[in-house]
Amino acid sequence: MIDRKSRPCALARTMVAICLAALAGMTDPAWAEPAETARVQTVDPIEAPDKDDAADDRAVAAADCEAGDAEACTRLAYFHHEGDGVPPDDTLATPLFARACQLGNMTGCAMAGYAYSRGNGVALSHERAAAYYAFACHGGEATACSNLGLAYIGGEGVPKDPKRAVQLFKQACDMDDMSGCANLGASYSLGKGVAPNQRQAARLFRRACDADDQHACYNLGVLHRDGLGMPQDYKQAFALFQQSCGVDEAAACGNLAMLVNDGRGVRRDRQRALELFDRACQFGEPESCFTLGRAYQTGKGIAPDAARAIELLERALALDPDTDSAIDARKALDEARGMGAGRKSRETAE
Repeated sequence: MIDRKSRPCALARTMVAICLAALAGMTDPAWAEPAETARVQTVDPIEAPDKDDAADDRAVAAADCEAGDAEACTRLAYFHHEGDGVPPDDTLATPLFARACQLGNMTGCAMAGYAYSRGNGVALSHERAAAYYAFACHGGEATACSNLGLAYIGGEGVPKDPKRAVQLFKQACDMDDMSGCANLGASYSLGKGVAPNQRQAARLFRRACDADDQHACYNLGVLHRDGLGMPQDYKQAFALFQQSCGVDEAAACGNLAMLVNDGRGVRRDRQRALELFDRACQFGEPESCFTLGRAYQTGKGIAPDAARAIELLERALALDPDTDSAIDARKALDEARGMGAGRKSRETAE
């Protein structure tokens, strides 16, 4: 969601991180708020198997898991979870992660928690997810600590407790988990569970961004854009948004579009901005869908197209009916539908 307000949100890579808020609404292109904490992250396998050896590796892992080898159970679970040489099947993977956890493998515990948090191969249960994360975190699995922190932020399976979340994010960050660092940065920027400190947030976002956490790069771009904890620098914000948009970070694409649309940190280019709004919309960023829909409705920088406007405005509301721009989106949608109906009536009369 894209908003005129400024608050940050972090995202991690593939394991487990949950974004509490993203961009919020606008009638004309406005500035996006920094994202909050990240999505739940998965734990990457230590070593991806060679495809030529996958069948043999699976057979060995299956035999060793049957014999009680915890790491082998985790390896076998990843084969089924990621579809290495077999169809992806979490109904097979998740029980193997759980068995690995029972045998003492903390990665297996973290991945079992992830499965329960998403309902992958099992009935969704935030309580079980939190329990697995807590066990894995206690056993030194950094990503599980970060994911458990997110559970405390959202009150999913545990009571809401931002202060406890901050402790867990710091624990994860101290173990060099970049999603933990990014989420800790978001906590400092938002003042959730800790006193606001934009400079500390910037340091943490920079650390995670340098380690290729692209949502942290996006959040760092927001701080540069808004001059939070550092001098305002649109050019640096543009570079960071462009970098994150390049790996399909929806919020980054939406904010990049706004910079290009307004000519801040880069030459103003309405056509390029509309292309970026389109990209962000395709990635599920509702405010970009709204902005693009309005462009098609008003013909501002693009040929008017009532049908396309209706499609985009409906998508914006379907993605998030509660954004700050939702009221404007509904009004625009009613107007677009009325224009479309009027055109059809005239065509019928002719």
